[in-house]
Formats: sequence, structure tokens, C-alpha cells
Amino acid sequence: MRTDRQQGFTLLEVMVALTISAMILGGLFALAAGSKQLALRAQDSLQLSTSNRAVINFALLDNEFRDIEAVLDDSRYQIRAVDVLPNVERRTAPMNDLLQAYEVIDNQTGEVINGVRWIRFDLPQ
Repeated sequence: MRTDRQQGFTLLEVMVALTISAMILGGLFALAAGSKQLALRAQDSLQLSTSNRAVINFALLDNEFRDIEAVLDDSRYQIRAVDVLPNVERRTAPMNDLLQAYEVIDNQTGEVINGVRWIRFDLPQ
């Protein structure tokens, strides 16, 4: 008695295997695309924080009492001196260096960064 054995896969088995493979590959491609978008957003965030830091550093150095070359040529940010902070009550002698408040205004987002910087007067105050 001779029995015929089946050689290979049926069409249904092949279709199930292809469907499972397609689902796994689709998930991997979606994961890769999401990772790429996350990397692009992280890069944009890093560039923005770097430019904010550069403007803040420039604002710390730049005031009406020093001659600093304007190296930042970006119309996005505006640096504005607010006022000199009041004198310290325990000061024992006149000082040439006083604290001044400043604002860095982001014209695109309207964000305002407040800070304090040292300024030097020609005459003691």
C-alpha cells in the first residue's frame, strides 16, 4: 500500500505566513518613522535652546556701558534693558559695578526671558 505524502505548503499556509510577515514589517516601518520624527523634533529643540543660550550670553555682555561687537544678526530676538536694581543696604563703599535687569524677547513666540547682568559705571554710584 502506497500513500501519497504532501510535498510543500498549501496556498492558505503561504498566505497566512505572508500576512504575519507584512504585519511585523509594517510595525517596524512605523517604529522607524516615529523614531525619525522624534530625532527631527529633538534636533529642532536643541537648535532653539542653543540660539536662546547664545542670545542670553550676548545679553549678559551687551549693555550701554560697554562696546560689544554685535555678532548676533537675528531679528527674532530683542534685548531690552529694564532698570538698574536698587542699591544694597549693607554696601560700605560706592561701587562702579551694579546689577541691571534685562529682558530677551522672542518675537516669533512672544516668550520673555528675564535676567540680571552686571554693568559698570565710569563713576562710583
